Amino acid sequence: MLGSSLVRTTTTTTTLLRSSSSSLFPGGRPSDLLFSRASFPSRQRVGLARRAVRSPVASVVLTERCVRTEAEEKPVWFKVRAAVTVRRRKQEDLKERIASQLDAFLDKMGKNVVMELLSTEMNPKTGKPKTSNRAAITGWFEKKNTKAERVVYTAEFAVDSSFGEPGAITVLNRHQSEFFLESIVVEGFACGPVHFTCNSWVQPTSVHPNKRVFFGNKPYLPSQTPAGLRELRQQELKELRGGGNGERKPTDRIYDYDTYNDLGNPDKGIEFARPTLGGEKMPFPRRLRTGRAPTTTDSHAESRVEDPLPVYVPRDERFEEGKQEMLEAGARKAVLHNLVPLLVASLSPESHDFKAFHELDNLFKEGLRLKRSLQDQLFHKLPFVTKIEESSEGLLRYDTPDIITKDKFAWLRDDEFARQTLAGINPVNIERLQVFPPVSRLDPSVYGPPESAIREEHITSHLNGTSVQQALEENKLFILDFHDVYLPFLDRINAQDGRKAYGTRTIFFLTELGTLKPIAIELSLPPVRPGDARTKRVLTPPTDATGNWLWQLAKAHVCSNDAGVHQLVNHWLRTHASVEPFILAAHRQLSAMHPIFKLLKPHMRYTLEVNALARQILINGGGVIESGFTPGPVCMEISAAAYRDHWRFDQETLPADLIRRGMAVEDKTQPHGLRLVIEDYPYATDGLLLWSAIQSWVETYVAAYYSDAEAVQSDSELQSWYSEAVNVGHADKRHAAWWPRLSSPAELSSVLTTLIWLSSAQHAALNFGQYPLGGYIPNRPPLMRRLVPMEGDPEYQHFMADPAKFFLSALPNLTQATTFMTVIDTLSTHSLDEEYLGERPDPYTWTGDGDMVEAFHEFAAEVRRAETEIARRNADPARRNRCGAGVLPYELMAPSSGPGITCRGVPNSVSI
Repeated sequence: MLGSSLVRTTTTTTTLLRSSSSSLFPGGRPSDLLFSRASFPSRQRVGLARRAVRSPVASVVLTERCVRTEAEEKPVWFKVRAAVTVRRRKQEDLKERIASQLDAFLDKMGKNVVMELLSTEMNPKTGKPKTSNRAAITGWFEKKNTKAERVVYTAEFAVDSSFGEPGAITVLNRHQSEFFLESIVVEGFACGPVHFTCNSWVQPTSVHPNKRVFFGNKPYLPSQTPAGLRELRQQELKELRGGGNGERKPTDRIYDYDTYNDLGNPDKGIEFARPTLGGEKMPFPRRLRTGRAPTTTDSHAESRVEDPLPVYVPRDERFEEGKQEMLEAGARKAVLHNLVPLLVASLSPESHDFKAFHELDNLFKEGLRLKRSLQDQLFHKLPFVTKIEESSEGLLRYDTPDIITKDKFAWLRDDEFARQTLAGINPVNIERLQVFPPVSRLDPSVYGPPESAIREEHITSHLNGTSVQQALEENKLFILDFHDVYLPFLDRINAQDGRKAYGTRTIFFLTELGTLKPIAIELSLPPVRPGDARTKRVLTPPTDATGNWLWQLAKAHVCSNDAGVHQLVNHWLRTHASVEPFILAAHRQLSAMHPIFKLLKPHMRYTLEVNALARQILINGGGVIESGFTPGPVCMEISAAAYRDHWRFDQETLPADLIRRGMAVEDKTQPHGLRLVIEDYPYATDGLLLWSAIQSWVETYVAAYYSDAEAVQSDSELQSWYSEAVNVGHADKRHAAWWPRLSSPAELSSVLTTLIWLSSAQHAALNFGQYPLGGYIPNRPPLMRRLVPMEGDPEYQHFMADPAKFFLSALPNLTQATTFMTVIDTLSTHSLDEEYLGERPDPYTWTGDGDMVEAFHEFAAEVRRAETEIARRNADPARRNRCGAGVLPYELMAPSSGPGITCRGVPNSVSI
């Protein structure tokens, strides 16, 4: 109707032009012909096989008629209006306020923001896209004092009736400062409102002289790109790739690859040098290139930027204000939480270790109270300590971790120790035991005989009357095996002062109630000389007091092993590091117009800056991870060894991982095509709900754009994205035969589902329980300082005299514990601006494909249904691994969450 109306108006106006052109166009300017707002396209049911995106019929009619008219008459000019939404900072410092006011006055004087519309059609005379006039944003000066976070400005463009459909808009910032352009909506075209979702910082011409290009929200495969947008599409990608040279500036938008050659700082001394991760010697995924100069002492190591100076990430990847506020609040809390323990430990050496459990409990009940004598000393040395005392009443309390809220002594129980392998922070290492005794894969000429020291006589009495063989056949034996992960590094770990570790194996038995119970723990040390028998020790559930304390120490070493593997392998390597190359490749090879880029965009949010910060303060030499975890300086070498020996992209899907660990078998009669060996396995049961929702959504989305294998194979951008992610981003694994091919819609769906799963649900399950479950150090000590004593050891008498004190002395000391607690407090916190699975900030305009908007809402509804089911399961007393007296519910896969530490919530991306 709008198209027909325009044609009629065009004809009428053309007639009027003949009779009175001067009255219609005084001064040669076109008249205003404005159109009413077109409604959003109606949503339709989504099918699996879909056509490519079509141009609106009205636009086609308009274009055809205008072409016919143009041969006879000059095209008619009319005006369209743009609403430009700019997001302002909530809090500006003095410098920023002055700059903002200056920009407003300069704007009034003509140094403004200029935009230009570009058509999807080519101008046959120029060979370039058809363009509107250049239009300045209006209202910048008038709204300079507006307090709203979002300010809407306007601009008017003049276009002729042969312009066609707008496909891009250019923005030139002639102010002195950058600004955050959130969106542009252009109204007045027959096709209805045209949405440009920008969400980008636009730099001033003094920094980047070129125009910024933003594309409309209509998705196009490369082969379907309208003629007017083809060159712009390639030009934008070229700019994002950069030239691969030079040091990156904070204002750059360039994505490139590098090895992890910036974790150490050899210029500070040999003890701060760290090997490069990535390359033949130590394979590892690639990270974002910053291009900093090499260190003075090692030309292969990149110089570091130390906190609080920022590490380069592309400007649009930086945290938004809400996220930054959360981190700054955490940093302020960290100052208080870390300052007093450090002062207490330095001025009162006897307070360095916890002497009794009530001292740990007081961190949550009373905080760390400064003794009057210590305060007097501090008053003379650090006057501001008195103010801290006054402001906090001397109480620097830590939030009470969830693990001790329902049952203060839950961590002592064997059933809780076992339950956390299924519903804890690290529920992805438990495996079904298939061979007894367990066997090592390490070289026996170096590490001794491969068989475990655990024998039938150790466990038979704990199998409820069944034999070991029968228990194996009935799938009732399970193992937590960290032997091979740690053994190659134990000599270097145990040579450090105050760090002690074993390579542990723990065997569990599945009870009739569906719960696990630990029945044997093996503690292994490497041979003194190659070929020597290893030091192997087996402990079983205790029957006396001495045995009980030895058993608690052995469980603590298992938890310490588990904490290291969780943080270094399952959390950092498998979600943070392995996903980064796919994000880099997406920005370099997939246009913002590409439907797959639109699908992945929310799942890439913040990850590059999170990983950059991790390299700066967490995984770097001497950083938080090395300081807080038993392996110390070899932490990242353990991560690299896991990547080299075990990481496989094709096994990162949830079903493949469960099958690989023997925790599930394929069964087409089951809802998800899998039958779990342990029915009440909260991580797996809840994970499969979200996995299936993601998989269904991705398959629907892919089918809308790729009808067959040829469509996938002929998509040049898609193939370049995957090829680069594999061959450059994971260069050390590029020749592996297990990489999925990208030759069909099914294979594409599988790859995308895996990436979204890793970025959202998998990361959430491994991250947001860290403080709720790990904040109480005895439950899950990240660092152990003593081995388990044996009769004849010098320490054995100290152990016998006061086993509780000895146990606490084996855990992290006061400063180590509080520093670790402070860090995982921040890592477990959701920010106010978190975006959760099934949510998008622009749910109706992220794509111009109305059917996919509807499909996304169906996906969101499925995610909400999963959340309801998870709540139902947590209230089911038959599910004893998530419901019972003192048992915490399993909510780490519950998709929604409020801000703060909630022990639930599944963000779209690796956002912390």
